[in-house]
Amino acid sequence: MRKINTGIWLDFKEAYILTIDENWQTEIQHLMSEVEHHAVKGGTRSKTPWGPQYSPRDRHTLEQDKHSEQQYFGEIISLIDPETESIVIFGPAEAKIGLKKAVEALQHYKPQLIAVLPSDYMTTNEIRALMIDFFKNPETYIKSTEKEQ
Repeated sequence: MRKINTGIWLDFKEAYILTIDENWQTEIQHLMSEVEHHAVKGGTRSKTPWGPQYSPRDRHTLEQDKHSEQQYFGEIISLIDPETESIVIFGPAEAKIGLKKAVEALQHYKPQLIAVLPSDYMTTNEIRALMIDFFKNPETYIKSTEKEQ
């Protein structure tokens, strides 16, 4: 059986799924998202002159967003190699937290979720270098983020 690690960089626009085998050979898959966060139209003014305009999002819009996010996370999970032993998730947005919950809810196989870490927007080569460096030296990334929190 092969030893496979998977690194995922994502935001709500796109995801990169990087598979690394025991020989440090990499394969990267790119997935564009169809998640649309609907803008709220209308709203009410506050009673103060020139005050902010606020409109709460309705339940229907929130449910549409939630459903499209869950579908996006499902597509990402379907691209993860079934032989994956460990996963790390990087990303600049809240999408990484949603994917973490989706991975933890998996029933059919349980890859070990090593970490969910913040990261900036990157090129494909930067993502590949970051993932390889993470799996070679995970203690440097995990310790440094634990100190920040």
